[in-house]
Amino acid sequence: MPDYQEKAGGAGGLGAFLAAQLKPERVRTWRIVFFLALAVTALLNLVIKNHEPHFGLDRYPFFWPVFGLVVGVVMVFLVKKLVQPCIKRPEDHYGDV
Repeated sequence: MPDYQEKAGGAGGLGAFLAAQLKPERVRTWRIVFFLALAVTALLNLVIKNHEPHFGLDRYPFFWPVFGLVVGVVMVFLVKKLVQPCIKRPEDHYGDV
């Protein structure tokens, strides 16, 4: 019986499985698996042509992943600088809890 089932009293379940994956040696293994999957999909992007370019820049390899990364980073900074000041509250806003 896997150790994640033993932790949950033999019942198993997704939560017990995920908790068992948080061991340092397993986290390193999962990180390697995810980076390998990312590398494989990036390399497949060079080989598989799934559409015709609609405008000039999307004909270059890795345009869409780079575009998504740049837009994501810009959105994080915009939210940090524009939205956070609007919703920020003082530390003692709710009083003593």
